[in-house]
Amino acid sequence: MDENMVDKPQLSFRSILYRTIVTHTVTYFATGIVASIFIGYAARMSRPDVAPIIRSITDPILIASPLFQPLRAALLAIVFFLLRDILFGNRRGWLIMWCTLVVIGILTPFSASWGGIEGMIFFRFPIWDHIAGWPEVFAQTLLLSVALTYWVDHPKSKRLAVGLWVGFGLTILLPMIALLTA
Repeated sequence: MDENMVDKPQLSFRSILYRTIVTHTVTYFATGIVASIFIGYAARMSRPDVAPIIRSITDPILIASPLFQPLRAALLAIVFFLLRDILFGNRRGWLIMWCTLVVIGILTPFSASWGGIEGMIFFRFPIWDHIAGWPEVFAQTLLLSVALTYWVDHPKSKRLAVGLWVGFGLTILLPMIALLTA
């Protein structure tokens, strides 16, 4: 283990919790913005076959979605804490985390979700509609996995911590401003 890496006894739930909340929220927002531009979500969401089942990109709940991510991240942190001996202090921890999120969270969730195998079976959308969002969710989970495992393993990394905290502040502030000015 690298001498800069945290010793396993110091991996408290609290340290994994706040890092997961900050990292997930920032990577969710950043990849969502990039994907909405490059994948063209506004046009996709307004298609006649899609519009009845998905909110418009201008819907206040969708605009507020980054504000809900800390709760989602807290649930992820519970799992990451339980798997801390495998995920943190391990050179391949980021890869294990990413593969776990991709396989269980994206490809094979226990519900018929858009982009997952069950969704491809149950929804009448063409396969392309299911895989079109994969670049966003694969990228977000990859960024989350790499940044989170690095931050937990290198808690004294000031540059990463400051960057993520600033990103977190903006991620919370910008949707609030958008909602208040709408």
